[in-house]
Amino acid sequence: MIEERRKQDRFLNLHNDDVLWANMIRAHQDLLMLDRKEMTDDVLYDLLKMGILDWEIPNNRLNQTTLAMRHSTVMMMRMLSRVMQLEAKVRSASCSLYDIN
Repeated sequence: MIEERRKQDRFLNLHNDDVLWANMIRAHQDLLMLDRKEMTDDVLYDLLKMGILDWEIPNNRLNQTTLAMRHSTVMMMRMLSRVMQLEAKVRSASCSLYDIN
């Protein structure tokens, strides 16, 4: 329940720049929780990592300070999560079809 609320919080009480930072923090957490076995595109993973501020290692920062970079990275993390959920559903459905035979 709390996890779902964390994912759906729109941060309506914040200014736009603060919304992007809050979503960037969420994107960082999502990237850490991402199952690397499910993420088969290493280039995409590296690009996402490049766009996210690594909060655990302060000197390991890349240039994500522009609004456009933050915005596109956060949007991509949201879309990636949805794509991976749909892929898992399709994989599960196709496996169950083969189990019937």
